[in-house]
Amino acid sequence: MTPVRMPGIFGAYTIGLLSLWVMTIYVGEIMQAFGVSEDKIGLLFALEAGGIALVSLYFAYRAHIQSLKKLAYSGLTLALTGHGLSLLADTFWIFALCRGLAGIGEGMALVAANTAGAAHKNPDRSFALAQLSVTIWVAILIFAVPPLSEAYGFRTAIGAMLLVFIISIPLVSMLPGSPVIEQEGSDEKGRFPYPVLGIAILSAFVCFNFSDMGIWVFSEQIGLKAGLDIESISTILGTTTFIGMTGPLLAAIVSNRFGRLIPVTVGLLLLSSGGLITVYSTNAETYGAGMITLVCCIGFLYPYFLGALASLDQKGSWATLSGSVMAVALAIAPLLTGLIATHGSYHIMGWFTFSCSMLALIIMVLVTRTMNKTQGLTEAHVVAA
Repeated sequence: MTPVRMPGIFGAYTIGLLSLWVMTIYVGEIMQAFGVSEDKIGLLFALEAGGIALVSLYFAYRAHIQSLKKLAYSGLTLALTGHGLSLLADTFWIFALCRGLAGIGEGMALVAANTAGAAHKNPDRSFALAQLSVTIWVAILIFAVPPLSEAYGFRTAIGAMLLVFIISIPLVSMLPGSPVIEQEGSDEKGRFPYPVLGIAILSAFVCFNFSDMGIWVFSEQIGLKAGLDIESISTILGTTTFIGMTGPLLAAIVSNRFGRLIPVTVGLLLLSSGGLITVYSTNAETYGAGMITLVCCIGFLYPYFLGALASLDQKGSWATLSGSVMAVALAIAPLLTGLIATHGSYHIMGWFTFSCSMLALIIMVLVTRTMNKTQGLTEAHVVAA
């Protein structure tokens, strides 16, 4: 097996996810710049996430036989090209197409990161630290960019992301240049083991992503509905992101010490509560409390879902496929919540995301019990399920 170094995972993970997190802060500016409503913003994110989904699905069967370094570098090139062209876009649809191109590149980088993370000796911790690295960059950009974006527009955020991508180049070079798993026989042999469990975990992962991204994308607009001004919202979201680093950091510390069900249960209960607090907030205090809870739980939960998938298959096929499923969820969630916000209210949107969290929790409880009862899932396959 080719050794996997954590910095390479950090770099590829940052390229794969940074845009989806950072650009949500500028939803209001994008809406104003192009004169569109929430449903069009949902479509914008759907195109970028759709690119990630298609690439992740394509490489789900192939990533383990690829040079992850070359795969990530190819993705980096496309991401730089897509976001670079979006700086010049003067219409919404051209801007959206550029984001779709960038999404394809981000998907390739995310596949490389997920495959490397699944092959690491401790997947839960590797994904937790990778999530932390993304959160740090998001926090930096949220605090550093808004003063410039006020003068030069939301494209300043795109330029800042491009700079982070360039900074990540040395990290990506630390990804394995040869397959992370030595192949024996057919490449397809042993791919996607325990399909019922894998599909169940992916289903819970979809519900989880519906719950978190459904609110995060419109967090700025929810703050405005609560009566806050843009400056206050930016300050709260920036502070929230910094505090949110404790989520993945705590996941890295806790790891598998208490199994996987206890942290997932606590995390999903808090996540659903944070979403409701946010949409029902009427002042800065409740809005900040809701967003802090939401962001901390997002960073805390991601590693456990990915770790559960990685524990099913050392080759990383389920973990790689998670990138496609996550992207599909991230594409659909803003569309659904955007429609709910446009034709209903943010309160209804909050109860929708709450229901998604509860469904994810029910699925994970059933999955964990099945894992513990399945004789074929030894400690070599499932670490503290």
